[in-house]
Amino acid sequence: MVLPPDENLVPVRHHFKQSFKNQFLEYLQGKRKVFDIPYIMLGTEFEKRVWETLLTIPYGETRSYQWLANEVGLHRGARAVGQALKRNPLPIIIPCHRIIHEDGSLGGYSSGVDIKRRLLDLEYYYSL
Repeated sequence: MVLPPDENLVPVRHHFKQSFKNQFLEYLQGKRKVFDIPYIMLGTEFEKRVWETLLTIPYGETRSYQWLANEVGLHRGARAVGQALKRNPLPIIIPCHRIIHEDGSLGGYSSGVDIKRRLLDLEYYYSL
């Protein structure tokens, strides 16, 4: 259904795309540690709790799947946390790459383990 034009509406140019690009480039250059991009988390309540907790992990640091499960109140839920991470719609912005196994191995990543390693290396380098 197409609505008739409304003369009272004024077109507004939205700069979200350019802002996102600038912030992402700043992140890759080590100049940005936290993103300031508006978004709405769409997921289950559990997924949203997991994603919100990810935002508390400082740039350049990692935590374990079990730590994350404990933080969201699911003490035997490391696998469930992993599934929520897999459904993270905004990787990097909501930094699921900062979650690793307790033994130090990387675990999975939606964009591949090589990308996860590169992001962790980048953050470690710029946090020194």
